[in-house]
Amino acid sequence: MHCCKIIPLFIIINVVLAAYHNPRYNHPYHPNVAAYPVKAYQTYYPSSPSHHYTNQPTHYYCNIPPDLWCDSPQAAQQCGVQRQCDALRMHRRKPIKITLIYEALCPYCQKFISNQLGGMYQQHKDHLELELVPWGNSRILRDGSFSCNHGKKECDANRLQSCVIDTLKSSGALPFIVCFERIIHHSTVDQAMHACSAFIRNQYRQIRHCYDGERGIQLQRSAAHKTMSTKPHPILEVPYLLINDYTPSVDNNNLNVMLLPQLLNKWFKLYS
Repeated sequence: MHCCKIIPLFIIINVVLAAYHNPRYNHPYHPNVAAYPVKAYQTYYPSSPSHHYTNQPTHYYCNIPPDLWCDSPQAAQQCGVQRQCDALRMHRRKPIKITLIYEALCPYCQKFISNQLGGMYQQHKDHLELELVPWGNSRILRDGSFSCNHGKKECDANRLQSCVIDTLKSSGALPFIVCFERIIHHSTVDQAMHACSAFIRNQYRQIRHCYDGERGIQLQRSAAHKTMSTKPHPILEVPYLLINDYTPSVDNNNLNVMLLPQLLNKWFKLYS
């Protein structure tokens, strides 16, 4: 038969008190030990000649707008995104993919393509991957035909541009599309195609065959699928810019359209 020894009460009290005053005893109410894990961060006080370490939870420091989190190692540390910012810099040699979803006769699209996109691409073409998707808010009807915001002329223009993009790729098609968008408002599709034919001279017949045949219709269906399958936000207006296949919210898209040259300059400098 086993028996237990009776331990005097004063010994138990001394053991408890010793443990309580031990810094390793991580009791949530101990006056010398924090109730949650914290890390020491460098905080600079202007009135002091040196840096001091203070114990504060990480979230206390993250009062920086997300657009600036990777602006410096200090900002990334404060907001706990060092690994994410490092990962972005590791991929800095990869081009940024810009996808423009647009309609050929949308005035805002015409202005963006004519006044911004051409020059911007020429400036940054070594660091950009361009994708052009001429569809916008067009619709596929039950009988398989297309309905476009600005009528049949826009459907024809969208189809023609799909053929040019398919033949020359987006970067090669851009000079023709810039030329086309500058004059299509006062021209027919055939007139605009002829006026800008210098940019597609060697592939004119191939593009014309695509435009007049079934291939152009198939390409428009592909453009519709691309437009309607964007994530996480649907395309509600044009022009719409996807950044590396990410669809921003409508408000952020409006800012991106207005500030894209400045944003590209920042992104390229930030990750170079």
